[in-house]
Amino acid sequence: MGSIVDINLQLCTGCGACVALCPRNILFINKDTGTCAVSDETKCDKLRGCERVCMVDAIKIH
Repeated sequence: MGSIVDINLQLCTGCGACVALCPRNILFINKDTGTCAVSDETKCDKLRGCERVCMVDAIKIH
């Protein structure tokens, strides 16, 4: 099975917009990389709010 939340780390700027929007609090900024990461993608509501708010199109929900 593929992942539900795909984050393109080469595109992600670590702005945190997706983190602030996520109602399930599964997105966070990884302090080591400075980019978005997912704690538990199985809890994703799949409403794609993070996709819409990402200014660089770094997040895709499947």
